[in-house]
Amino acid sequence: MLSWNIGQQESTLLRSYIKAAKLKYWLNRPSCPPAFREVKWLFDRFVSPSINANPSDVSEVLHARILHEGSTYTRDSTHVGNSLILYYPGGLRSVEPTPGTIKYIFETEQGVCFAVWHHLPSHSHSDPFRHYPHFPARLFLSALAEHLTIVMPEWVVSHFARWNFSPQHIVAVSLSRVRPEVLTIHDNSHSIGLNYHKN
Repeated sequence: MLSWNIGQQESTLLRSYIKAAKLKYWLNRPSCPPAFREVKWLFDRFVSPSINANPSDVSEVLHARILHEGSTYTRDSTHVGNSLILYYPGGLRSVEPTPGTIKYIFETEQGVCFAVWHHLPSHSHSDPFRHYPHFPARLFLSALAEHLTIVMPEWVVSHFARWNFSPQHIVAVSLSRVRPEVLTIHDNSHSIGLNYHKN
């Protein structure tokens, strides 16, 4: 079974693959200096032949954006707002969603995946939003994890808005789509109806 938590080795392999693909693409461009083109055969000999120099092949593996169940997700270099996601770590819905930033969107045999830098939990600082369970905001460290985590699109709850609470902390506010649904409150003289359900 494939581990969905990328460690240092997997992160290094992913970065190496991406850098090698970009270098092969650059070496095949007409604007590449002739001196580098002269030694291209050495590069081709020592780099895996599975990394094709054709930029269209790279774009088949790496994506700038995808549309999943009506939501657009992008890597952070394409659009920061659409790269901010709340997701269930490991797909476990029994744990609180974690905020993260999509660094890469790529194809695997299992389908499209995100490589995500996630925000670290704020254990040392009391979360002022814990007293408001119906307000979808939580406090996290502004620091990101040292490793990338693989996230399946199905694990994503929603996008989130990031607010710099302090130099060391951010507030993650869920942007889950909510629309009214009927909740009736009765008193002696009035009946008020409000309804909330998730799209």
